[in-house]
This record gives sequence, C-alpha cells and structure tokens, in this order.
Amino acid sequence: MNRKKILIVDDDILTLKRVSILLAGSGYDVVTAKDGGEAVASARQVRPDLILLDLLFPPDVSHGGGVAWDGFLILSWLQRIEEAQHIPVIMMSVSDPAKHKDRALASGAYEFLRKPLQKEILLDAISRALNLQRPTSPAESRRGKRVLFVDDEGDWRVVAGAHLQDAGFEVVTAKDITEALRRMEKVKLDAIVLDVHLGKENGLLLMEFLKQSHPGVPILVYTGHDHSNDAVQEMLKQGASRYLRKGTMGELCEAVKKATN
Repeated sequence: MNRKKILIVDDDILTLKRVSILLAGSGYDVVTAKDGGEAVASARQVRPDLILLDLLFPPDVSHGGGVAWDGFLILSWLQRIEEAQHIPVIMMSVSDPAKHKDRALASGAYEFLRKPLQKEILLDAISRALNLQRPTSPAESRRGKRVLFVDDEGDWRVVAGAHLQDAGFEVVTAKDITEALRRMEKVKLDAIVLDVHLGKENGLLLMEFLKQSHPGVPILVYTGHDHSNDAVQEMLKQGASRYLRKGTMGELCEAVKKATN
C-alpha cells in the first residue's frame, strides 16, 4: 500500500520536528515547508495527499521579507494552482478556534485545529480528510456560486474579491466594460456586483446589457458616489436588484448571500 504524503507548513522548527515525528510514526511520509513560497513549491513538486497549514507566519524572509504571509493567503495561493486545488488542507493555530474556524472552513480548509496538536484529534482529522469525509461549513451551500465583480479600482477588486471568496463564492473580476463582457461569456453567473462609475465609462450601459444577456441574475449596484433618491430609484427601475454604498465588506457579503439564496 502506498504511504500517504503530508506537507506540513509552519515557521516554527519545533512544531515541524514534533509533528513530523508523530506523523512518520503513524505511517505517513512527511514533507515540510517554512513559508508560503516553500509551501507552493512543495505542493507543485511533491503533490502531497494532505497539507497541514499553520495560520500565523512572519514576513517571508526567504523572499526579501516583503510578503506578509498568513495561512489564509497561502491557502488562497494553493487553491489557484492546478496541482494543489483538490488537496485537503487542515489549518492549525495557537489562536482560539472561535476566532478563525468559520473563516477557515468558508475559505476551503477541511478542518481547523488548535495548537499544540493532540495526537488523537490530529490523526482522526487526517484520516477523515484523506477519506474525503468533509465536515460541513457555513459556506457549503454557497460553494460553486459565481459572482462577477466589476470595478475600475484595483484595490476594491482585490479586497472585495478576497472577502467574497472567504464567504464561499467563486469570484470573477473585471475593471471595465470590455473585460466584463469578455469574462462573462465563458461562465455562468449567480450574481453581479457592479460599480456604475467605471472611469469614463457608464456602468449603467453595462447593466442594461447584463440584464438582457443574463436574465434573472441579480445585479447589485455598488458605488462610492452619492446619488439622489430619484437616481437610485431609476437604477432599480432599470434592473438593479439592490443599491449599495461602498462600506464594510461584511455588508457586501451579506447582500450577495441574500441575492443568491
């Protein structure tokens, strides 16, 4: 029988050594990585059967200290590479699970465990993950639902896209009308979040096209501009299902959840 390979990603040398010995003694082959760069490289080269991923990391010193890794960022990178997309990930941290577990599961982690790891709990979680007995997460009902987020501001696309992914959505972003039209041709959409001020372009023209090409798909207008009540009502008449001012990411995610239920 082939031994399963487990990649442990942690900057703490003592944790790497202790957990490596535990897993090796339990019949697993072990590979280790100390930061995000090593984790991604190992996932591509070794193709582990499971990844055990710490939550907290110092800056990525092996790449000049400029990358502020954390487990969620590493998880996001792993999910974007073909070789690691289907590898179950168990996250771990010294932090209270109540603070991070829901986000970890919603982001795609199989389980979240508290350090120091207890042998029986860890081995049980690994066994379940390798047998694909995935526990349900708050975002399971939204997994696979796809949102098109259109905004000409790069910072908003990155931040909002990350939060929507954490909430369990697949996110496609576009910076202008041309990019939005090109990307929506290839995917089935469940919701559209649209900034109506796309630089010199009028987002309302795009909304009209989206309404015709994707009938029934809710369009949420998301803007940082002030609009009169009459202007808001006109947007709703033209096809917007919701008008939102740019505010907290929590408000955005809740609005998209309601629109896709």
